[in-house]
Amino acid sequence: MRRNELQDVLAADGPFACAYFDSSHDTADAADRIRLQWRSVREQLAEQGADESTLDAMARAVEEQEPPVGSAGRALVAAGGDLLVNEWLPSPPSQTVARWSDVPYLLPLLAAEDRPIPYVAVVADRTEARIKAVDRRGVAVAAEDVSGEDYHVHKPRGGGWSHRRIQQYAEESVKRNAREMAEEADLLVQKVSARLLAIGGEAQTRSALREELSPRCAEIAVELGAGPSEGQPSWDEYDTWLDDLVARTQAEDRDDVVRRFRAAEGRDGDVAEGEAAAGLRQVTSALRDGRVATLLLDPTELGDTTVLRGEDVLRVADGSDGLSEQNTVECRADEALSAAAVAAGADVLVVDGAGLSGGAGALLRY
Repeated sequence: MRRNELQDVLAADGPFACAYFDSSHDTADAADRIRLQWRSVREQLAEQGADESTLDAMARAVEEQEPPVGSAGRALVAAGGDLLVNEWLPSPPSQTVARWSDVPYLLPLLAAEDRPIPYVAVVADRTEARIKAVDRRGVAVAAEDVSGEDYHVHKPRGGGWSHRRIQQYAEESVKRNAREMAEEADLLVQKVSARLLAIGGEAQTRSALREELSPRCAEIAVELGAGPSEGQPSWDEYDTWLDDLVARTQAEDRDDVVRRFRAAEGRDGDVAEGEAAAGLRQVTSALRDGRVATLLLDPTELGDTTVLRGEDVLRVADGSDGLSEQNTVECRADEALSAAAVAAGADVLVVDGAGLSGGAGALLRY
């Protein structure tokens, strides 16, 4: 889910019923197993006080939507009889979760999602070029939105690919075509603030295109894969290569965040002022002040730890810190901290088993 959708969830009136469970459809008895799994989850939520209309809304989602084939998890959040979250997770959660609480438990959803990587992909041979651009929201952008009328680009079809025919003249036209493709790629790279420019297709065309790239595009260019001379990969194969490339970049981003936090934390555990926060007291203070750029949470270390929460979801505090308002309630830290970060527009990185002090850390905006 996109962050603005999660913010909409936080804006709803609670309490919230939250369920995360294994919804894998990889055995002959999968349908029966999922049904029994949901029945158990529903019973747990009912025991905690969830109302029937809310549970019925969740049940309809389970009954009416067929699970994807293979390994998968299910995320459901509902409140007041309305279904707020109905998502498939790429893998089953490590344990089943059923919670009825004043603040929605979003951590499993956040753990399953990486921030989208904006990119542009160009696959070309001598007669055809296909371009795919994805913005920082993970949404495919039509090439003609930027290229205007100079290039006859058709609207994206399956998978978000746009395509256009290239006039094929003598051998010298390869360079002219490559220049046009490079110009179009450069416009899209600027449009989506791309971090990657993936190039695929015929070897000669790839080489010619690289020679025409702007310095900005050349800096972020990577080879996407083989071209027609190596066996003509399908567009599904190109999409798979793109998915792998994006996943590797996202993994590098996660590692970089942890490295930056460790560097700011220092060898003695004292964080550099203005750069990071470590432990519940510092992290909750930074959340209240809106200074958190990226929140790091270690669910194993947090365990059942609680914090104080005010009426505003951003008003969180460690018990030793306190809040000025009187109407504070005790709340699970894994619910309150992740909700506060989402409300503040901060990124959330789940680093299970990382040994964060108090189970929480943060990189700060200032």
